[in-house]
Amino acid sequence: MESNQKTSFVKGAAILAAAGLICKLIGVLFRIFAVRIVGEPGMKYYELIYPTYSWLLIISSSGIPTAISRMVAERAAVGNHDGARRVFRRSLLLLLLIGATTSALMFFGAGWLGGTVLNGGEGAKYSMMALAPALLFVSLLCAYRGYLQGLQRMTGTSVSQFAEQVFKFIFGLLIAGYLYKRYEGTDFSSAAGAAGLLLGVTISEILALIVMMIFYARTKKQYPALIDDPNPRERVIGPMLMIAIPITLGASILPIANFLDSVMITRLLEGIGAPYTTVLEPDFTFADLNYQALCTYVRSIINLPATLTVGIAMSIVPAISAARVRQDRSGVQNLSLLSLKISMAIGMPCAVGLSVLAGPIIKLLYARITPEAYSIAVPLMHVAAFTVIFISLVQTATGALQGAGRHRLPMWFLLIGGLLKIAVNLICIPMPKINILGAVLSNLACYGVAGILDTAALLKVTGAKLNVLDTFIKPVFVSAIMGCIAWALHMLLMKIPLFASGRLTMIPTIAAIGAAIVVYVMLTVRFGMFTKEELNYIPGGRKLARFARR
Repeated sequence: MESNQKTSFVKGAAILAAAGLICKLIGVLFRIFAVRIVGEPGMKYYELIYPTYSWLLIISSSGIPTAISRMVAERAAVGNHDGARRVFRRSLLLLLLIGATTSALMFFGAGWLGGTVLNGGEGAKYSMMALAPALLFVSLLCAYRGYLQGLQRMTGTSVSQFAEQVFKFIFGLLIAGYLYKRYEGTDFSSAAGAAGLLLGVTISEILALIVMMIFYARTKKQYPALIDDPNPRERVIGPMLMIAIPITLGASILPIANFLDSVMITRLLEGIGAPYTTVLEPDFTFADLNYQALCTYVRSIINLPATLTVGIAMSIVPAISAARVRQDRSGVQNLSLLSLKISMAIGMPCAVGLSVLAGPIIKLLYARITPEAYSIAVPLMHVAAFTVIFISLVQTATGALQGAGRHRLPMWFLLIGGLLKIAVNLICIPMPKINILGAVLSNLACYGVAGILDTAALLKVTGAKLNVLDTFIKPVFVSAIMGCIAWALHMLLMKIPLFASGRLTMIPTIAAIGAAIVVYVMLTVRFGMFTKEELNYIPGGRKLARFARR
């Protein structure tokens, strides 16, 4: 049984991670083309509005889907699929109410939120109105995802996420291009283009919901009731909220902090540096340029590897919940330790790689970045890359704690981290020698504290004995070797005149990334970071081991 648990967990995590990475890459392409269509002034509206959307979305997309996943897993573990479907039906009605409420708040409050609070003027108002309906459809989407994840059926979630990104890419860029050209030459062109991008997001969520409903209909036929429902009048909403509220509060801390970032950073940067304006956007200042460089060119890339560990976090909740219901303490411990080891094996090399190849990666993904934005983004990336390590810890340990029934602990740890983030912002950003780097340092402090506390709590709650050498020390050592080789190869190739300028400059970057992956896989197996048994659970693990030995 324990072997099946591990295989199911790792397979589910791999499916979600692969889909998440593809979706993030599409998201990066979306931003690349979006910048080309609406320009950096247009992306200003996009970056202003999205934190507010994310904040409101947390209510329906974090705690309740996790609660659904856990409650469905607990019932499915004993064959009570009627009870599992009852959890889904009740949660769907609850999320319909929540989605409709948050959508209405954002739509009818767009003038005050976008224009006054975020200081975005009339342009921000229309962008917010275009995005508001998405809250309703994502809420319904989350109910379906929570149910299927509870059954450890991750394919539906993965396909719907992929469809969501593809539809956003297509409709968002098409509508943005149309609106931008329609108002081209006016001071409303950038705002109109940004509204088109966000309207594309709304359309994509509607279509992704339809995809998920199809998967639910297929899955329903595969899970007939194996036993009579022992408690057909069981209360669902009350217990669900008892699980969901602490998770939602914890998950809302960072979006609130990011929302405050969108309000605070540009104001804290005012008075630092020379003005930076454009002909059509005289309000696009030095502060806006720095904030744009951080959000568009740094955070978007930093979030790519975090997608891989999101899959682990989403898979570990139902896996540990099912083991806990069966009173399989050994299963809970082993799943927790394996999830931490995999998250570090992913997060550590990604952090090192993004740091040592910061400039080349930014140039590769954003070829048309302005020299001013590039000079800001590269130093930020060198430091911000190491946030990936602690984000991986936070995501994985939080999911394991929630599966183990200790869903309140991550909330308190994130609260401590969020308060620390705000304090570091207030202290560091106004300093001329630090300025926008303060926002990066605040993120590092926030996730660092939360990640360490989450991990310590997980070990204490489960009683698991952590192998520090395999989980932390070996990934650091192997990642350092990998980073040195990748950096040296890139520098060597850039000395070849053919690759030194023009479009071929991407070849040294791609070659360095490819070499880094091969070297890391080989050294991971060579230094025994994973046991033979653990490699068997990882999709393709046996083939990787044979390849590395050759």
